Parts: sequence; C-alpha cells; structure tokens
Amino acid sequence: MNQPFITKITPMDQKIVVEFQAQNNEPAFSGYNIYFGDSVNPRIYRIYSQQKTIPTIVTTRSTTLQTFTFTIEKNIYYTGSNVTEISLLPETEIRNGIPIYVWVSSYQITPQNESYYYYDNYVKMATPRPEVLNQTVNVGSTIVLSEGYLANFTLNTADNKLYFSSPQRENETWSLQRVAGTSLYDIVVPPTEGYTTESLEVIADRLYLIKINRGNNNYYGKIFVRSVNGTSSIVADYCYQISADILSY
Repeated sequence: MNQPFITKITPMDQKIVVEFQAQNNEPAFSGYNIYFGDSVNPRIYRIYSQQKTIPTIVTTRSTTLQTFTFTIEKNIYYTGSNVTEISLLPETEIRNGIPIYVWVSSYQITPQNESYYYYDNYVKMATPRPEVLNQTVNVGSTIVLSEGYLANFTLNTADNKLYFSSPQRENETWSLQRVAGTSLYDIVVPPTEGYTTESLEVIADRLYLIKINRGNNNYYGKIFVRSVNGTSSIVADYCYQISADILSY
C-alpha cells in the first residue's frame, strides 16, 4: 500500500487539523489510520472512528490522488500505551503549547495489514495555541493574548493611517512582517527571518506575523485583519504560541 503524506497540520486552540494526501487501489484497502504522540514515538495514541472502529477514516480505493482532513481534538475516540480501552480523548492530552507529532498509515482489513513507514518525511508536528476570532479592536488599544503582547494598534495623525507598532515592553524585542493572506491559518510555520521593528500600516485582508524575543527565547504570533472600519477599529483574528522557540502556530 502507498504511504499517505501529510501536507499540512494547522494548529488551533486545543486542537489541530491534519491534512494529508494518498492514493491506494489495492483490493482489500479500507482506509487510513491516524496516530499521534511525541518526537520519540509518534504512535503513542491511535485514533478510532466515531463508531469506535479502525481505520480512523473509512474510504474506498482510488486510482487518483485524494486529499483528506481530520481534526484531533478532545472527545474523539482513542487508545494509547496507558489507555487500553477505547476512550474519549481528554483535554489534558491536547494542550496548548505542547507539540503533537502525527503519523498516518494506509490500512487494509482482510488480511489486516498496515503501512509502517514512519520516517521523518512522514511524521509532522504541530502545536496548539490560544486564538481569538472575529474580534473588534479599537484604535489606541494593545492586542494581548496569554501574556503575548502582539501589537499596539494606533492612528498616526500625520497621515491619518492605522498602524501596528511595538508594545515597547521591557526586556522584549518586538518585530513583525506583513504578507498577503485569506485567513489566520494560511501560514502555520513562523518564518525565522524577514521581520522589521518598524510600524506597519494596517490593511484589510493582510496577515501580520509577529516575533517577540524575550530572555533569548523567541515567541511567535499572528494577526489577520478581516476588515478596517475607517480610522476607529478593525475586526481581526489573532493567535499566540505560548511556548518558546516553537515553529508552529
């Protein structure tokens, strides 16, 4: 059987969305199993379907490449090294700031067989983080989330334009960059370079990537500007990775 390839994992608030591609046309092929764990063993936990069966995703064989998505979040069915009975996944197993490593396998039911290639190319990591969606932010305020001071939102009276600028926190170096985007989730791996400490104009339908250096550690956040309401407010989505030096948000 062909090994599925994870194309993207999107971190969210106490959950992650796994996207993978695969093609299998073997007569006994029945679907895909999803596992997650840590960097040492990405197969600590096995995820079951809503019917408490395997494979996790039931599908038919195909001659073309297909794309699948699955959300790992609380209250899905799973088993693990210390969980022998099929149980509901508790919040404690998918916490913000804790990296989750995911692996997907192809599965056939008769005879039972599973693809077992879980080298680095097939294991992907994502780390859930807190987020705020569809939030009205008034000019003159600071966007803060879980102790992450993402940006000051200001009006420059000289040019009558809105800007994101440094919160000017003691012992922190703040920087950002602006990219085109359609949502908060367009970019899920923070770039390590390309930031500026200068203020940037606030524009609708743009994604602002933020890097905060604190105590020789880097923290990353994002702001997606949904809309700009004159010079008084914006509607935005934003998130902040609460763990240091984690390239996932």
